[in-house]
Amino acid sequence: MGVQRFIAGNSREAMRQVRLALGDDVLILSNRTVEGGVEIVAMAEQEHEQTLSSVQPAAADLASGAGESEAPVSETPMVETLQALNRQLLDDVREMLQSNRSEGARGESQSVSPRRGLRQQLIQAGFSAALADELLQDLPDELRDAAADSAPAQAWLRRQLLARLPRLEDEEALFAEGGVFALVGPTGVGKTTTTAKLASRYVMRHGPRDVALVTTDSYRIGAAEQLRIYARLLGTEVHALEEKGDLGDLLTRLTQPRRSLLSRGGGKRLTVIDTVGMSQRDQRLVGEIERLAAGPAPARRVLVLNAASHGDTLAQVIDAWQRASVEAGEPLWGCVLTKLDEAARLGNVLDVVMRHRLRLCYVSRGQRVPEDLALVDAEALLDEALSLADESPFVAAETRELPAQQARQQALSRGILRQGDALSTTLETLRQHNLGMTLLEQAWRRADQTAGDFGRLMADKTQQGLLASAETAHALYWSRDASVSGADQAMPLVSLDHHGMPQPLVWPRHRLPAGEPARLAWAEELDVGWHLLTQLPAVDVLAGLDARGRGWLATTSGSRRVRHAGEWLPLSQAVTLGERLETLTVRYQGRRAALQLTRLDTGLSQRRQDAHSLPVVAWYGEIVDHDDGRRLARRYWISSSQAGLDVPSRLPQVLLVEGLPTLTRQADTLLAERGLVTQDRALRWQLAATLAALALRLGGEDAAWAMDVRARLSGIAQRRCGRRPKALLSALMDTLSAHDALARAGVTTTVDPAVAA
Repeated sequence: MGVQRFIAGNSREAMRQVRLALGDDVLILSNRTVEGGVEIVAMAEQEHEQTLSSVQPAAADLASGAGESEAPVSETPMVETLQALNRQLLDDVREMLQSNRSEGARGESQSVSPRRGLRQQLIQAGFSAALADELLQDLPDELRDAAADSAPAQAWLRRQLLARLPRLEDEEALFAEGGVFALVGPTGVGKTTTTAKLASRYVMRHGPRDVALVTTDSYRIGAAEQLRIYARLLGTEVHALEEKGDLGDLLTRLTQPRRSLLSRGGGKRLTVIDTVGMSQRDQRLVGEIERLAAGPAPARRVLVLNAASHGDTLAQVIDAWQRASVEAGEPLWGCVLTKLDEAARLGNVLDVVMRHRLRLCYVSRGQRVPEDLALVDAEALLDEALSLADESPFVAAETRELPAQQARQQALSRGILRQGDALSTTLETLRQHNLGMTLLEQAWRRADQTAGDFGRLMADKTQQGLLASAETAHALYWSRDASVSGADQAMPLVSLDHHGMPQPLVWPRHRLPAGEPARLAWAEELDVGWHLLTQLPAVDVLAGLDARGRGWLATTSGSRRVRHAGEWLPLSQAVTLGERLETLTVRYQGRRAALQLTRLDTGLSQRRQDAHSLPVVAWYGEIVDHDDGRRLARRYWISSSQAGLDVPSRLPQVLLVEGLPTLTRQADTLLAERGLVTQDRALRWQLAATLAALALRLGGEDAAWAMDVRARLSGIAQRRCGRRPKALLSALMDTLSAHDALARAGVTTTVDPAVAA
C-alpha cells in the first residue's frame, strides 16, 4: 500500500479511517489542518520496517562508495532520525485526539494527555520529576488514549509504584529469627519511641523474657530515662551505655550469656538499640556506625525517616547513612517512616525510599505505644499518597513534560544498575505468570555453550517435572506433523494454560512415541486437562479421550462430513442448522475483530457406513472486521460433547495460537543471526518455539501484568513493541541477553530470593 493520505472533518474521524485501512499499528508521517477538515498521512508500521530494512543496506553502500568511512554502516543517522520523528509524530497525534475527544473538532472541552496528567498527579503528590519520567517513559499502548484519572490508568500507576517499593512482608518470620536491630537516623525523628513500639510488638506475641532494650544516646537529656520508663511498662531489660562504653561486650553478654547453675535458658532473641541522633553532616556518624558492627553479630541498621521532611533532606540522610553503613561492612537493612500524621504529602519520602531501594518495614503515625506503629500496607499507603495530590503553592500548577525520546535518553543515562532493576522486575513478573519461564532463562544462559549441556537442560523429563509440580490445570497444543512452511522442522507440541494461552514449555515431535494412540498415552503422564488439535484424529482416538474424561477441540474443514439427523452432511452445510451464539471480541492478525459463532450438536463417524457415531459439538466461526464488518476468515472446529469444556471462552486463544508456527520460524531466524545454538539445529528450533510461545502470549494477553511487561519490554528494547508478537519476540531476546550480561559482569539487581530459588 505504501504511504496513504486521509482527509476527514475532524481528527477523530481521520484516525478512524487510518485504523480501518491500516490497522492499529501505524506510523503517522504528518498531520495538518486543510480546507474541509484534517489531513493525516500515514503508513502501516510493518511496511515501514520493511522499507527501512531495504534502505539501510543501500545507505551503507552509498557511504562506503563515497569513501567517508572504511567501517561498515549498520544504521544511518537518517534512518534513526526518521524512526524517532515518526514515533514522536504518532504520540503527538494521539495526544491531540485525546485533548479533543469529548467535543470532537469543536474543541470545547479539552483534557491533558494521560502521560502529562499522571505526571502532574505524581508531582503534586510529592514524587520527584525524575521518578515520574522514569515511570511514564514506557506507558502501555493500551493507555495512550485513556484519561489520566480513568480506572485502568490509575491501576497501572499503582502497580508501577508498588513494584518499586521493597517492603517487609512477614513480621512473624522476622521475630522468629530475632537478632540485634539498631535504629539509626537524625535527631528528633522518633527513634526512642519507635524502639519501644517495636519491642512492644514482639512482647505482645512472645512475652518480655527474650527482649532487651539498649540506648547509646548519652547526649540527649532524659533519653535513657525515657527508655527505662518504656522498659518498665513492657517488663523488659534495659541497658544504658556511655559514650565510650563497649557495645560489643554488652551485646555478647545479652545474646550469648555464660552458662552457670543460676543461668536460665539462652540469650535474648531480640535486642533493639536506640542510637544517638546525628545530622547527616556530622563527622562522628561513621564512627557510630562502626561501633554498631561490634559484637557477636553486627547489628542490622534500620534507618528512621521523618515523613514530613523535604525530599532533598531525606535523600541526603539516606546517602550519608547508607555510605557509612556500607563502609562498616553491610548496607542499611531497612527503614521505618515516622510522623506520617504530620506530613502534608507522602510522595517525597516514598520517592527516596524507592529510588534508594530501601526495604520499608513499618510506618508510625503518633506517640502511642504500640498502637501507632504498623506493618506496611503498601497498597493502602500508595493510595493515601496519591490521594494527597492537591494543588500547592510549592508545586507548579503545570509541569513541563519531556518529549518521549528525551525522557528515555535521560532514563538510560541514570546508570546500568537501574536498567538492571527493570530487567529483574520484568523477568520476575514473567516467572510469576508463565510456567517454564525459569527453565527458559537457564536455557538462554547456556544457549552459546556446548549442545550437550543445552540439550540436557531442555530434556523432556525436566519439563515434565515442571508440569507435574504445577498446581494449576493445563492443556496441550498438537501441531501438524508436516514441516512448518519455510522451515525443515515440524512444530513442537506446546503447553497451554487451562484457558488456552501458550506457555514456554515445548516438546519436539521427533522425541514423541510413534502413532496417535501411543502419543496420547504419553500425554496422559503429563495429566493434560484438554487437547487442542490442529487436525482431526481417528474417531476411536477421540472416543478414547472421552472415555478418560479428557476434553478436546480440533480444527477441521467445512468439507468434513458429520452424521446429523440421520444424514451424512458436509460440516459447512450442517452448521447452517445450528444455534447462533453471542459474538465474541478477538484479535486476528494483529487487529481487533469479531467472532460470530454458531454451535451444533451432531455426531462423528469414521465412515459413512458406520452404524454408530461419536456425539460431538461442531462450531463454525466467521471472523469479521470490528469496524466495517468485512469478513476476514472462517473457521470450523469439532469438540467433545462432554460437559466441562467451555469452548467459546477458549476460541480467542485458539485463533491466537494459529500464529505459533510462523513466529517459531521467525524466532529460529533471529537465534541464528545472534549465533546461538549453532551446533544442533533441532535444539535451536526447540528454543525458538519456547520463545515464540511466550511472545505470542504476551501479545494476546489482556491481563494487567502482560500490559506492564509489554511496556517494560518497549523501554528495555528502546522501540515501541505494542502487541506485535515479532517485536515482542525480539525485545524478549534483548531482555534475556541484557540480564545475562549484567549477571556475568557481576552487577547485582533486586530479585526476590524466593522467586529466584
